Amino acid sequence: MAENIPNNAGGSAYGQGFTNSHRIHSALTAGNIVTVAIQLFREKSDDYITTSLQSYLWLFLTGLGASLCAGVGTVIGQTIGLSNWAELGILALLFTLPMLAFGRGRKTAIGGVLSQLIFNKLVSRSETKEDIQKRLFPRVWRFFRGEVLFWLALVGLYFGLAFILGLILRGFFLSIRDQDFVDFFSLPEQDFSSALLTLITIIVLVLLFYLGLFLFFSYFIARLWLFDVVIAFEDVSARDAIRRSWQLTRGQGWQSLAIVMICGLLLIPPFSVSMFLSIFSIFAILFIAIVAFPIYQAIKAVIYYDLRSRNEGLTFDLDITATNPQNHLRRVILQTPESIELDLALGGIGSRALAWAIDQLLLWVGIILFWYFGSILYLTILVPILNNASVAFEQGELDQWIEAIATFLTFALSNCYFIAFETLWRGQTPGKRIAKIRVVRDTGRPVGLRESSIRSLLSSIDVFFFFIGVIRIAVTSSEKRLGDLVAGTLVVQDQRQGADETQQPFDVSPGISHLAAELVANPQLRTITPDQFLTLRDFLGYRSQLASRMRSQITTKLADQIRNLLGQNNQPLALGLDDLELVEATYLACQQANQS
Repeated sequence: MAENIPNNAGGSAYGQGFTNSHRIHSALTAGNIVTVAIQLFREKSDDYITTSLQSYLWLFLTGLGASLCAGVGTVIGQTIGLSNWAELGILALLFTLPMLAFGRGRKTAIGGVLSQLIFNKLVSRSETKEDIQKRLFPRVWRFFRGEVLFWLALVGLYFGLAFILGLILRGFFLSIRDQDFVDFFSLPEQDFSSALLTLITIIVLVLLFYLGLFLFFSYFIARLWLFDVVIAFEDVSARDAIRRSWQLTRGQGWQSLAIVMICGLLLIPPFSVSMFLSIFSIFAILFIAIVAFPIYQAIKAVIYYDLRSRNEGLTFDLDITATNPQNHLRRVILQTPESIELDLALGGIGSRALAWAIDQLLLWVGIILFWYFGSILYLTILVPILNNASVAFEQGELDQWIEAIATFLTFALSNCYFIAFETLWRGQTPGKRIAKIRVVRDTGRPVGLRESSIRSLLSSIDVFFFFIGVIRIAVTSSEKRLGDLVAGTLVVQDQRQGADETQQPFDVSPGISHLAAELVANPQLRTITPDQFLTLRDFLGYRSQLASRMRSQITTKLADQIRNLLGQNNQPLALGLDDLELVEATYLACQQANQS
């Protein structure tokens, strides 16, 4: 028979206290990964910041130790007769490297400790920080080797890209003679406009090329930067950790890139504000680094959890009580005019940063195209017409008018983008649609022209006035920036993203149904908890999404755990069932026991 597995299967006995939001195989958006990580960080921020401070103290102390070692190396060098400063410098460096390497490895290991603490929250695992440190600190040199390989890979990539870029630029400049520059500035007026447009086109293409190189380089960072959590969680070698990070993010590289970009965007406001603190800026930057370190490690832990849950069925384990990471998003209850309560998850700073970045990219591409084609229109059509007409315009005065008009149109375009999309797309722009968030009124109704206009016009104050909007989103429970506060709006998760499209029906043979009926009589069946039942349900509905190797491994693991729970001497288990049949029969037996 074919059974369609519902989200809330299980009824009162198997499923009580669980809702259809219990999706063990999570699939978080890039923005939600950052938001969930920040929320997990907030729960024990004092402890995490203290641990981060310890890592920087280790760097400081090992730096002092390295200075002492350098002095010892210099003295030894002079004792053995070295007088050349270069030779003494090399000897001092050799004495300092072990201490510096140990300090760096210890800091990376502490980062692994922070990631493990966050990860344990997601899988409801009880483990003290001291126990984690005892397990990870012996791997200090492995963490250091992993970081060295990570940076060597990036440096090699950087020089490879620089070499290719150098060849391209060399060929380009060799094709241009010095006389071409002289000829360019001595062109007659009618030819100068077309030459200027050609120059503008080249500049735009070069900028786009550099943007592409930056994204390409960042893509590799996003694919490799999980090496430290891999060493912490899987106890592999440094080289295998780099390979494992690349393998984990296969097919998810652009999502990982989006997460890296969000992390960079979130650091811009505090670093920008710190620049205004004059002589205290160095202390502000150090404080930001200490706070950002555990947040970054929390983000890595959530990425690791999400990728392994989605691609490898990490949480299909009866010994793990997995949580849905989306439960850590802040929520709000809205009262509609019809007295209906809406329980909505707020957009979160990660999703809003991602949406803002995408919208800004699209907006500035549109503005650049507007100015580019506007320049073509101005230089090739408008100027010749005005020159041939009897219009009393000085060239400088004409340029000022054109610049004023273009500036006004640019301002209008930058605001109309948000106003038009949010009004016509029910609170979504292209960026918000990709980030799966939308703007709604405080009553839960879609926003209109008034609300969208207020939000757009106040966005400049939110961003440029000491990033007051970012600060409000980060620290207030409603996550409202100034524009939201004045317009009476909220940014919430798009409810359609909660729809579970991964559950699939599975076929159960009549023989399995008969064995399930026999298992119902086993008193040990009641030892299977509601959460374990949901784990079986989710696995059977999701197993087709897993690679065959992982599907086989998880089936065997679940079957062994079921045998331990039900007892090896149980008759149905002694009939030579294969692992998948046992998992299916146990799931049906639990369901039948609940119905009876």
